[in-house]
Amino acid sequence: MIKVLINKLGETRSQQWFYWGVIAMIAVAHILIYSIMPYTCDDYWYMTPLRDYCMGIDTSFPSEALWECWRYHYECDNIRLANVVFTFTLLIPKIIPSIISGLLVGVILWLSSKLSGLSWRNPLLMMMLAFMLSFMLPWYEEMFTQCFALNYIWSTALALWLAYIFFIKENCPHYIIMALLGLVMGAWHEGIAGPLLVGFVTYLVVKRRAVNRQRIAMIIGLVAGLIWLAMAPGLQTNVGYKTASLDIYAILSKLVLYHSPLLILSLSILIALIKKDTRKLIVDPIFVAFVAICIAGVALNFITNVGVRTGWMGYVFGIISIIYLWRNMKDARYGRGKSMLKRIITVAVALFLLAHYIVVVYYSINIRAEFDKVMVEYEKSPDGLVFADVTYDYQASPLAWKKPYFEIFTYDWVMYWKDKFYNDCNKQMRVIPTCLRKADELKGEKVKGNNPFMIYDGYLYAPIVCDDSFEKIAYYEIDFGPTKKRLKCSNFIFTTSSGKKYYFSFPQRATVHRWIGEIEEMNEVKLTNM
Repeated sequence: MIKVLINKLGETRSQQWFYWGVIAMIAVAHILIYSIMPYTCDDYWYMTPLRDYCMGIDTSFPSEALWECWRYHYECDNIRLANVVFTFTLLIPKIIPSIISGLLVGVILWLSSKLSGLSWRNPLLMMMLAFMLSFMLPWYEEMFTQCFALNYIWSTALALWLAYIFFIKENCPHYIIMALLGLVMGAWHEGIAGPLLVGFVTYLVVKRRAVNRQRIAMIIGLVAGLIWLAMAPGLQTNVGYKTASLDIYAILSKLVLYHSPLLILSLSILIALIKKDTRKLIVDPIFVAFVAICIAGVALNFITNVGVRTGWMGYVFGIISIIYLWRNMKDARYGRGKSMLKRIITVAVALFLLAHYIVVVYYSINIRAEFDKVMVEYEKSPDGLVFADVTYDYQASPLAWKKPYFEIFTYDWVMYWKDKFYNDCNKQMRVIPTCLRKADELKGEKVKGNNPFMIYDGYLYAPIVCDDSFEKIAYYEIDFGPTKKRLKCSNFIFTTSSGKKYYFSFPQRATVHRWIGEIEEMNEVKLTNM
């Protein structure tokens, strides 16, 4: 009997260590990634009005610059509380918000496990949850920039905490505190708060006895925060040009290519409906609310022409819904049949995640080193032209799964704000592979189709016959062999060592296509045909 108790105690402690170890691993990895990665993308957009302070030219507190920054974004973009707080984080050492962002990723995993009903007693499903959060969220969409961290990582941690209070916690805080929390969440980010509001209302409709003053206060706070955001002229304008016309092909493409949590959730629901003893799980009020949040988040992505990050809450709550359903459908604890197989799967997934994050941290270090070298050459360059070999997304290991963020020198929005921040657009940054310095001497192969390109070592380049005919952006139907895709190509002018003008073309979002195939044919598509 004593021996059995000792073994049980040892197993319990090992499971507890494993549970918290997984959370710690995820948090530490993200602290490293956020700390190492340079500022980029929208970071520079918000830093530009604060340039003198950020560069150390003027050390006095930039109150006027902050106000001008907020006024501009209120009128032309949005007035999210996330971005207001973000501007303050630009005034302090980057390591501080980086540590907070990394820790909050760990908090997201912990709160997701709480909402899913998991504990340290369920290591297998805990690893499944960690795996899904690591691979099924659109991390590649600038999520490792400081601005997007505050917009999505910080807000997700807050949203999950509010969801835990609303759905799980038996004794809710005072209704005034609930209202204030709802107000902060509502004003933080409309794409996070909106779906959360849908879930809260759904829960109270399905489970009417749960209606109380505290929960109603939180809902009122959420609505008030969303109204505040909706009043901004910038957001009203964005709703117009960022809203896409509903296209069934585009919707199905997004669903199949990106929204794997919703697809897995749908399959899990169908399986649950087969057996009588699991059908009741589908009408569980909390599960219904989670699914409502998921669908609302995915719907946001369907009706916008912005990146798939707009469906962020659809991904997060799709994953939470899956684990919540799986936990109730089948007991996955150790000691219940086939425990050895469960242990093997758990350890295998844990080791795979460890390898994944080691690789991502490696690329973070690599990207930072490349960035620093390029910026030194950019400062020396009279026109912004830099020849340098940097790591492109498709050249990185698939084990990194498009992490951390590889579009620092290929995304036109990023390039524009770098130029704006460093030299007020007096010179345009163009980072060209070093082998193209002698493009006119290379023995590249002509790419098939209606295009001007030669390809050498995977790089597309073409001579510029007439400056007036050059376009910074072009669209091509690209055949990669196993796959075909219509993609936007960013074009960058450069001059060879012999003085001839060429341009380097980079197909955007071709990562997976180029992992499994190479460019075989390209046919230009005019915008009028898009």
